[in-house]
Amino acid sequence: MRSGSSHVARSYGDIRAAEQRRQQSALSEARRAERLALLERFIEVAAEAERSAFGRPSEWDDTHAWYVTTQGVMNRLWVAERLIRIQFPLPVHDAARAYFLDLNRTVWEGLPDGESVRDYLEDNRLAFLDAARAVMG
Repeated sequence: MRSGSSHVARSYGDIRAAEQRRQQSALSEARRAERLALLERFIEVAAEAERSAFGRPSEWDDTHAWYVTTQGVMNRLWVAERLIRIQFPLPVHDAARAYFLDLNRTVWEGLPDGESVRDYLEDNRLAFLDAARAVMG
């Protein structure tokens, strides 16, 4: 009988370990999906911010339609950037923050004549995407 109870205990232990591995795998997959959704959100809102930078009028005030729309976009981008800090390692957040700051400057202050919005943003945009890809695997 003793060997039988030992076999049952081992089987129960094996089942329990397998269940723990399954739960850990499910948790890891849920976290990965959450991170992917957050990256998608940040990238989508950053693209909106870039469009706002491209469409920046030479003169505007806080009643201008461009300002009203852009303020909402930049607020959503700020929140998405903060969520990147919560969900990702600091190197990813640091890259997202640098890209956000470039976007913020470009949107609200503009760029000197002759400087391209796309070229100005390219380095930090790519650095963010590369950092995110390195973490996501």
